[in-house]
Amino acid sequence: MLSFANGRFIVFVYAILESISRLIPYPVKNLIKKSFGLLSDNESDEEIIKSLQVLENIELGLIIARRGYGQDETSYVQPNFHFKNNLIRFVSILNFIRFCLILIYKQNNSLSILLANPFFHENSSDIMIYYIIGGGITLFILREYVLYLEEHGAYTILCPFRDIKVSGFDKNMLQLTTKQCKSFRSTFHILITVWIRWIYCTFICMPFVLISLRLQNQAIVNSGPAMYISSFCWIILESCAFIFIFGGLLTLGAHITIFVPLCLCQLKSLIELLQRVKSKQFIDDSYIKGMNTDVIRYLNYFDCFIAKLRYIYFFLFIIISFGADTAIFLGLFTKRHSNWVSNMLVIWGLIILFITGSVVYVGGALWIRYGMNLLYLIHGLYVSTIAKVEVKLYQKLKILEILDRILGPYCGAKIGDAFTAEKLLAVYYVLENASTIMLLICNLQFISSQ
Repeated sequence: MLSFANGRFIVFVYAILESISRLIPYPVKNLIKKSFGLLSDNESDEEIIKSLQVLENIELGLIIARRGYGQDETSYVQPNFHFKNNLIRFVSILNFIRFCLILIYKQNNSLSILLANPFFHENSSDIMIYYIIGGGITLFILREYVLYLEEHGAYTILCPFRDIKVSGFDKNMLQLTTKQCKSFRSTFHILITVWIRWIYCTFICMPFVLISLRLQNQAIVNSGPAMYISSFCWIILESCAFIFIFGGLLTLGAHITIFVPLCLCQLKSLIELLQRVKSKQFIDDSYIKGMNTDVIRYLNYFDCFIAKLRYIYFFLFIIISFGADTAIFLGLFTKRHSNWVSNMLVIWGLIILFITGSVVYVGGALWIRYGMNLLYLIHGLYVSTIAKVEVKLYQKLKILEILDRILGPYCGAKIGDAFTAEKLLAVYYVLENASTIMLLICNLQFISSQ
């Protein structure tokens, strides 16, 4: 009954949106569609390939990959990669050293002005600098970890993007049926467009956020020209460090995200192939051999994709969540010192927890609804097809092994070695983060009472 009501509600909303769309002029409608990456089926692949090239240029420009989408070309490294990478490291480490010096010599006003202390004469400066140093080092290590994984061949999954740039959306190359290739094509461009907009927005907003952080501090505003000049120079270096580290990790998230629909569309393509085999009136062992080859190829690709990215999932899941918990804790701690900083930390911490928790829940729900359900459907189709076969099934066909593999323990969206993505994981996520925040607050109250 509930699903029926939800279906009627969706139809009702769709009818309203369709009636509104008729009132919008075609040029405006076309602009809106292109802004959100919505392309019609009759449009060529050039627009999508252009967006894909932009995303690769961002990846190469942020030095988050050595070879872009040509990950199997191990002899190639983009020009001046090592120089640019070392320059990013230098700027990042310089900022870490700077904040450490501000923390050590916080009573020295001349040094604070020279180093443009963003929390000049604020009571909460120590705890904020600790948080910046900890968060910056964490993101810096994650970036180095990503480059380490690429060096050891974990990014060969990016090669299909190069094939799309060269050959377009060829269904045989992507191992998709015609229907699923069309679905993947539209979803692919929407995701790329949204991610590019978000990454550019981060680049543009970062300097303004750093400037507003200074402007709310009256001690900086009243300090004079020396602090203004020093702040301007350090804002440039802070922006560069943040954009290259955080922006590079955003680009990594974009590539992981747009791979998900490819995996789901490949599983759906496998279902279509199994349904096609099952619908045949006569099935001999040659059809079974071809079906087994398709099943094994799809499952191998899916397992390879999960195995190469699960430790990045684990790192993001644990470190980002703890960082958000710490931000909320620091926001409550600095409440009596600076309301602006306190509110900003709490709001950002809650936003990060909400986004991460939503991703966990939606990802788990999608996996249960699509991933596992698709695997169960594949298993059922395979069993019913085998039951329909009238010829003798040889041992070398490995039918029982394939059946065990379809629903085996390795078929799942893994988060490290410890977790498999599911809806229940979102409940654990909320409880663990709530307990962490409560533990931090209790420790703070104990320290304050001493």
